Amino acid sequence: MEPKLAPFHTVLFQKDLYLIIPAAGSGSRMGEGTNKMFLNIGGVPVLARTLQAFDRFQQERDIAVHAIVVTSEENIDAVKELVREFSFSIVERVVPGGATRQDSVACGVEALATLDRVPSPLDIVFIHDGARCLVDQDTLYKCFCGGAKYDVCVAATPCKSTIKMIGVGSLGEEAPLVERTPSRDLLFEAQTPQVLKYSVLSDVAAQAKESGIQFTDDTALAEAFGYQVRLLPCAYTNIKITTPEDVVIAESLIQKEARD
Repeated sequence: MEPKLAPFHTVLFQKDLYLIIPAAGSGSRMGEGTNKMFLNIGGVPVLARTLQAFDRFQQERDIAVHAIVVTSEENIDAVKELVREFSFSIVERVVPGGATRQDSVACGVEALATLDRVPSPLDIVFIHDGARCLVDQDTLYKCFCGGAKYDVCVAATPCKSTIKMIGVGSLGEEAPLVERTPSRDLLFEAQTPQVLKYSVLSDVAAQAKESGIQFTDDTALAEAFGYQVRLLPCAYTNIKITTPEDVVIAESLIQKEARD
């Protein structure tokens, strides 16, 4: 499938950004007995920090952000309360998610069609993990510009570590057998935002629902249906809060930024 690229100069006229925040994970690896979205990082809940980044982006770039937060059914009220407490006008819907991340994103895609300003086919949609609360403004703007130029793109960082690939037959073994060692120069770690034109996202979501195919990565799903995906190198600080160690790292990064 040939990519349908918008002229790069259209970013100068693009004044709306649609945002789906998957925040339905249980945070089981955190071991805190609470949803990680509500853990305080530097005195501010993780989800609130994430939304603050986009609130700031709207204000500084004069770009209208239309955000949908997708969370678990039991956390709907808590998320709505957080939105009220921090006065996040960018959040236009809080909706329940599905059994998987992909299902939750699909719920967000459906909710986009219910907004007062329904996205047009070439509008830019970000899918950004609620737990990536340290995303920086340069990354957001780079992704926004990338979204104006490409059908599909994603924030990513070059791999620092050597990656070993094992064979399928070694899965679950105590000492899996290495099949090959890919060149580190060719490997990137996908982050978020994952960026798709609304027409592409709608097409991909519909095909995924029909086929039943499942991926943990939104752009991998686009790849599976023939779309080209571009990588946008971004900051290593755009970490996802998943384990207690991530909280320590995030606190340290916030303290460093305050000192700088």
